[in-house]
Parts: sequence; structure tokens; C-alpha cells
Amino acid sequence: MHIKGIGINIDSPTIDGDLDSFEKALGNFQDIGFDYVEIPVHGVDAIFKGRLNWLQTRVITDILKKFKLKYTVHGPNLLNLMDSSNFQLQKDIFKSGIEFTNAIGAEIFVYHSGKIPLQEEIKGEGIRKNSFLKLPSLKKIERLKKIEIKTLQELATFAKDLGVTIAIENISPDVEEESIWELSKRFKNDKMLPPSVFTPKTPKPTFLREISKYNYGTKIEELVDQVKKINRENVGITFDFGHAYLASKYYRFKFLDSIKLALPYIKHVHIHDCFGKPKLSYEEQDINLIQFGIGDLHMPVGWGTIPYNKIFRILKNYQGVLNLELKPRYKKFYKYSLQKLEELVESTNNNHKLKEISPFSKQHY
Repeated sequence: MHIKGIGINIDSPTIDGDLDSFEKALGNFQDIGFDYVEIPVHGVDAIFKGRLNWLQTRVITDILKKFKLKYTVHGPNLLNLMDSSNFQLQKDIFKSGIEFTNAIGAEIFVYHSGKIPLQEEIKGEGIRKNSFLKLPSLKKIERLKKIEIKTLQELATFAKDLGVTIAIENISPDVEEESIWELSKRFKNDKMLPPSVFTPKTPKPTFLREISKYNYGTKIEELVDQVKKINRENVGITFDFGHAYLASKYYRFKFLDSIKLALPYIKHVHIHDCFGKPKLSYEEQDINLIQFGIGDLHMPVGWGTIPYNKIFRILKNYQGVLNLELKPRYKKFYKYSLQKLEELVESTNNNHKLKEISPFSKQHY
């Protein structure tokens, strides 16, 4: 494994546009020993209503020059080229994100795969307005996916001229999907639900297969298919192992096989740990879920149940950045996490099994 280096994410809510906090975080990451930092373009207030703020970007660039670090960029969490109601603005934001990536000398721009939001259906808007639960048609899904393909092809040409690679990230199951399932069970009259999608009598595996189409990035095979259709050298996948692990448990696909399927298209990776139990409610926060092992926890490697020893053997020829994506509640363990990745890389290169020591062992006490 000949990687470019090991990176860490900057948490956008923690920075919240405060460039003094941003500079301090970079200094801490450099002192710990990271090679790369993934910068959320929205976390540093670089884009205003679709346009790149060049003055703000110049200040950010001056800060970055103070460090020996290299950088990747994460696009806004709400960036979505399948958002038809705000399409032009979404496209403008995407283009500005590419410009920002080039301006700071980075090569990777991470974009969460497109999706069709289902919040109105969950709130019961369809029921109150139309007397039935109305979900977007399969034709609409395919039409919006084709729009995303065409737009990403256009943006890829723009990005290529700037030396930027667009890496589409797979995402974890959304609580929207479980909410729709729970809502469907409340109805006894099959006429209230489109029979082509599901009815209250539909088995949950069938429901999951159908509902995932609104959020294609949760299924690795569908993400790979989308990337194949985009068919541009500088468009690939950011494989988020935590998200894929959660999705594999929820949608019941083989986790390690999904990595092998995506491998030819992986340009970037996000590394963190969890227990594979998706969060099914917006109300609960991590502080109330960690004890139960629930959610997209973004923990240090080895704290959950993701089999990273097996993953790294699959990734033995990967040559990009290994990017940790940890929540700031684990900041005391950033150095520990860096060391764990270094050990994994070394064990992969030397073709020997890494001795696993659980953080829950008393020997750490």
C-alpha cells in the first residue's frame, strides 16, 4: 500500500466560520502528525449564495500556507444535484466548491451522492393535501439521476481543467426511510399507498429495496452504476466505510463484497468506526445513543465492529489519502487513531495480521 498520506477531517459545526478556530485546529493536526486535513468548504464560509467569496478564500489560503499540511475538500452536506427546486443554485455551489479546491491547492472534492428528500411524506403532507401517501415515481427518480449524470459530466470537464477530482461519497441509511416504513404500517387501506412501491402488507426486505431508490448512494452497486454512467476519469468514489457498514446491515448486502465492487472507482476513503446499527430517530443525539451502539458514530478505528484488518487487505493497492473522519468528541484520541492507521498500513505492507487490542480491555486502565 503506497498511500499519499493520512488525513483528518475538520468538523464544520465546531469551526462554524471562525477562522481563528480553524487555524488553531490546523496547528493541532500538524503537531499530532497528520499529513492531510479535509476542509469543509461550508465550515469556513467560503461560498455565499452559490458564489465563491474570493476575499474569504484568500484569507483561508494565507492561513493554510503557515502549515506543511496538504488538503482535501468536503462539499456542503446539503449539496444535492437531484434537488430540482434549487437546481441552478446547487450547480453554482458545486462549481464554487471546485474553484475553492483548486484555490487551496487540493485535488479531491467530496460530494455526497444525490437523493430525493422525503421529509414531506414523513410529516404527512401528502396525506393532509391529497388524502393519500404520495411518493415520487420511479420515472422521476430515473429522470433526476440522469440530470445528476449530465451535470456531473459538465462539472467534471470544468474540474479537470483545474486539476480537481470529484469523489462521490456513499451515504448511510436515513431515518426518513424507517419513518416511511413505520408510517406505512399505520394504514390499513392499501389504496393509500402506491402498489408499485409498497403496501402495509409488503415484507420489510422488499420495502427496503424499493425505498433505497430515493437515496441511491446507500447502495454501493447503485453508486458504482452511477459513476460508470458518468464515465469521466476525474469522477470516482469516496468510499466511506462507516456508512457502507451501516447500510450493509440495514439493506442486507455483503459489506466486504461491496468494497471489492467499488474498488476500481475508489479515489478517496473516509475511515471511522461504528457498530452497524443505524439511527432511526431524529430526536436522539449521540450522547444518548453511544451506550446502545446506535448511529453513525464516527468513532476511532477499533472501537466498533468494522473489520478494518480485512478492509486493508482489499485496499492493498490503494494509492490515495487515508482520511479519518472522526467526531470532535473523540479529539483526545486523534493521535491514537493516527497510530492505529499507521499500524494497519504497516501490517498490510508486511502481509501479517495486526494484533488487536480492544480499547475496552482493562490493560488500558
